[in-house]
Amino acid sequence: MSDGSVNARKRIFSFRKIGRKLILVWTVCMLALLNGCWDLRYLDKLGVVYAIGVDDDPTGKNKLQLTVQVVLPQNVAAETKGAIGGTAVTTFTEKGDTLFEAIRKMSTKTSRRLFFSHTQMLIVSESMARKGIYPLVDLIERNPDIRTDISVLITRGMRAENLLRLTTQTESIPVNQLREIVEVNQSAYASSYVVLVKDLTRLLGRGKQQAVLPSILIEGNEEVGHSNDNLNSIPAKAIPVLSTMAVFRDGKLVGYLKSKDSRGLSWLQNKVESTVVKLGCPESEGELIVEVQDTATVYKVKQDPNGHPIIQVHISVVGGIQEIMCHGVNITEESVLIKVGKMTDKAIEEEVAGTINSVQKKFHTDVLGWGKEVYFQEPNIWRKIEADWEDIFPQVKSEVICTTQITGSGVRGESISK
Repeated sequence: MSDGSVNARKRIFSFRKIGRKLILVWTVCMLALLNGCWDLRYLDKLGVVYAIGVDDDPTGKNKLQLTVQVVLPQNVAAETKGAIGGTAVTTFTEKGDTLFEAIRKMSTKTSRRLFFSHTQMLIVSESMARKGIYPLVDLIERNPDIRTDISVLITRGMRAENLLRLTTQTESIPVNQLREIVEVNQSAYASSYVVLVKDLTRLLGRGKQQAVLPSILIEGNEEVGHSNDNLNSIPAKAIPVLSTMAVFRDGKLVGYLKSKDSRGLSWLQNKVESTVVKLGCPESEGELIVEVQDTATVYKVKQDPNGHPIIQVHISVVGGIQEIMCHGVNITEESVLIKVGKMTDKAIEEEVAGTINSVQKKFHTDVLGWGKEVYFQEPNIWRKIEADWEDIFPQVKSEVICTTQITGSGVRGESISK
């Protein structure tokens, strides 16, 4: 091998060593810049906000009043250890023309910077909801420090600040009880269902679907409910009680559904996880209860001779008989189970049809999402009627078809009721 080739190889090896060193130096520099503590926030310097409440300003000088429910970790820790501490939360209230302004103005009242990454719920008063909810969710949707999977509630006939000051027995942090009331109701009875901030913002797309939100009120002595006396009373002197679904048009509250119509809306929105259907006895006086264990709702869009859509609602139900007050009815017989299934079909169809009629004739607002279904299934129809959808929706014809399968009746055949 010539001396020139040897020297060339040495130069190549030398360049490679220098290259590796440069890469190593560059990597170390980048690691120094990418350390995980650039936005470090110490817990003892933060006020963790679990709930946000929005009311109108009673003085009229500002557009809104903001109330935040902040966790007091020292009191929560005392409860965990079995010690006697104070309340697990406190509230701060401030006024402003926007949520962000009110939040920053709260710095005059708290020694800790408010931290919203663990916020569970947005609570809007009835009067504020009538003015419009979409301006209130803009900050939540825009700010990366606030999650969009926050549950939204409307306070019915009262201010949001009063709900956030209520002490609760079941959960030491009141907002946890408020959130779980809605979740438990959806899973057990379905007269209401959870709606998140991100669900609201998705409605702003094609289809012109309007918003609908669960509502809540305080039952009992509201003044006592704001003190620890409420915790030491059996039963509590004031408790939060879930009401029916609140209906919106163009982001503004227009009214509330009746209880039966509220559950009918859950059927239409495919939100029923489990519920109960009360029926009359097939061949005698009395009542029986069918527990719904599984459901599925599917829409199909057809076209009438005038080019307008016809909405078919197909509801599939699986359930079992859980309670019987019928004399002489043997539900171990297949024919009886089939008959009960058909009776369940009729009851659900009537309930859903009643909700459709109420939404179309009383509220004139598409909270059902039918425009979205037409847009996705029949885009040619939608292009023709989109501009006039608000006028067309109340006249849209529909068909409700329910199919129920009764799978069981517990461990007993006949009723013990005589």
